[in-house]
Amino acid sequence: MKKYLSIFLALAVLAACQKEDPLLTGPVDGDGQEENGNNGNESGNGNEGDNQEDVVPPATAGYAWFELPAIVDADKDGKLDSGESLYYAHHLCAGGERSGGKTARNYTVCYSGVHHCPMWVAAPRHEMYVGGSGRTDAYQCDPSIPADIQYSSKSTGGGCNKGHMLGSAERTSSKPTNQQVFYYTNIAPQFSDTFNNGGAAWNSLEDHVDNLVCADTLYEVVGCYFEKYTDAYGKSCEPQTISFGGRSDVSCPTMFYYELLRTKSGASGKSVRNCSASELQCAAFVLRHNVEKSHKPQAEDIISIADLEKITGFTYFRNVPNAPKTTVNKNEWL
Repeated sequence: MKKYLSIFLALAVLAACQKEDPLLTGPVDGDGQEENGNNGNESGNGNEGDNQEDVVPPATAGYAWFELPAIVDADKDGKLDSGESLYYAHHLCAGGERSGGKTARNYTVCYSGVHHCPMWVAAPRHEMYVGGSGRTDAYQCDPSIPADIQYSSKSTGGGCNKGHMLGSAERTSSKPTNQQVFYYTNIAPQFSDTFNNGGAAWNSLEDHVDNLVCADTLYEVVGCYFEKYTDAYGKSCEPQTISFGGRSDVSCPTMFYYELLRTKSGASGKSVRNCSASELQCAAFVLRHNVEKSHKPQAEDIISIADLEKITGFTYFRNVPNAPKTTVNKNEWL
């Protein structure tokens, strides 16, 4: 009952925010479209959406945010209809000073009841989310996902520390905003010696992505993979089950990825939905979990969105039909 109440309340908040700036709330109309095509510059003066009915396929109707992978939940029970025990939740947050105090979307998470770990976290990146709230360290269960499939404590294990998918430093516009990124559903086990430690491989990639945030919005999906993974260098990482977060049945990811979408100019003032494929760029950075600590982002880490879809089985950037998912210009990302 608690889970259904949480889902109902979240949908009610979304409905109440339909007239807000879409940068902040991602409002949707009856066809699942954003009401205004603003893509994320602070002025809020984006172009009006064209409201074409085929922009958002039925599988994602009602969830038109550009960063979202396909969400198929016909019975609206808060689980994807894939039969793999994948739960999802949308989190909204109180806007900070830069947003004029408006309600904002924070992130959407897809969480596995089998792996007890996030599958992906999707979020917009924009400077409006960065402020002076600081880091709250408010580790706790996600109230919108069943607690019995999450970690039961902030303890670590398996040679891993607590790795944020959406980083704490990326959400400091207000204290409530930052508290939400400390939900356990936004935390994955990451090797502490080589992957997630000052100057390690994941931190270097996070820093690189930070530099890709633009005046237009950068849309990102940060994800985990759990099968055997062999990277472009011919090196592999094998699946394993570890004790982590007070559980003994957590799957340790074999690969982490960033999927990114933005305008090429970075300051177009246009909705990505109203951009041609030639005006957009998208790519995926993939990192083997046991990659060497000194590893820095490079061309071999970049693949097309379509290629990552073949690996993970998810459909990304479904709400941006012109996203050039089958090709990638690696020079645009380095």
